[in-house]
Amino acid sequence: MSTRSLISIQRKDDEYECIYCHSDGYLTYNGAMLLDHYSDKEKLEKLIKLGNISSLDINVDPDPSKPHSFDYDKRQDGVVIAYARDRGDKNEHSRICNMKEMLDWGWIEYIYIFDKDGKWKYLQPPNETIKYVEDGLAKEYKRMGIRRPKDFYGFFTETSLREERKRQQQEDEEME
Repeated sequence: MSTRSLISIQRKDDEYECIYCHSDGYLTYNGAMLLDHYSDKEKLEKLIKLGNISSLDINVDPDPSKPHSFDYDKRQDGVVIAYARDRGDKNEHSRICNMKEMLDWGWIEYIYIFDKDGKWKYLQPPNETIKYVEDGLAKEYKRMGIRRPKDFYGFFTETSLREERKRQQQEDEEME
């Protein structure tokens, strides 16, 4: 099961250019990835220009000297997987939407918005409350009882969460 999301950039008061992202749309993956690696508007514009994507990653562009495609065995690590560029799909371009259209998209669990002030925000339909990604991440990690790990994008199982708590506790003890 995928966590579907929209990634958008605000163009006007109620106008957003958005793309669909099929996988890992939850806050601790796409939200964190967008905050850490797509707060640069130029890089975000490159992502939006790709159109709809299967998965978000740190780099928009693959290394041109190496193979990269939609096929699992031909993907470059750390590179966005795009339907049009990497699989040749048609009609996968970005769309201009208002907030109601984004909320009515269907099957979307998170909507990410890079606002006109250069801040990442999000909401979780059908809830229309817009929150800052940074605040949401802080709340999520506080709920888990850990600090947000640097360069971590994903989710914790109960086992990995216990291990991370232990690692951070040891790190804290060493700092004392």
